[in-house]
Amino acid sequence: MTDKAQIHSFDALASFRVRLIQYVEKATTAIDEVSSDVRRTMVWLEDQQKPYWETQLRKRRRTLEETQHENFGAKLSQFRESSDAKEMAVQRAKRALLEAEEKMDRIKVWCRRYPSDVEPMGREVERLRTDLDQDLKQAAAYLERILQALEAYAALNQGLEPVPETGESDGHEFTEAGELEKGKT
Repeated sequence: MTDKAQIHSFDALASFRVRLIQYVEKATTAIDEVSSDVRRTMVWLEDQQKPYWETQLRKRRRTLEETQHENFGAKLSQFRESSDAKEMAVQRAKRALLEAEEKMDRIKVWCRRYPSDVEPMGREVERLRTDLDQDLKQAAAYLERILQALEAYAALNQGLEPVPETGESDGHEFTEAGELEKGKT
């Protein structure tokens, strides 16, 4: 067994670090989209759908009343042919009103349930974002420090000058225990 580590290539570790950073960027983008969709959906329910179906209810009630009055007038005048057409119009207006009432009921249920059913899942997504922002970015910084230490070790063992740090600091420093500290330069 030799006293020296056999370091042949840093490419796999460097490649993993690059892919980790790419993953964090893509995952952060996806989480931003999900968070935005969660907020937009509630706004859509309350600010767009609810007023729309309230207006539809009023219009469809008015249409039903008008067709019922026309049907009643047709029955009084004993026009059987027009009475059948008016009766069909009344039935269509009733179905349209029933549809609007069902939609409005569903919107009210979702407006009530949304904070308890959807927002907790949105908070879980935000926790995942925190993990990405903190843990995985720290892991990428830690991998960079490992690469630098291995390169310095390899250079010493080959009798070369140690590879100087590039001076590109990401604002993270490591303690002797290997823990990452932010903000030290």
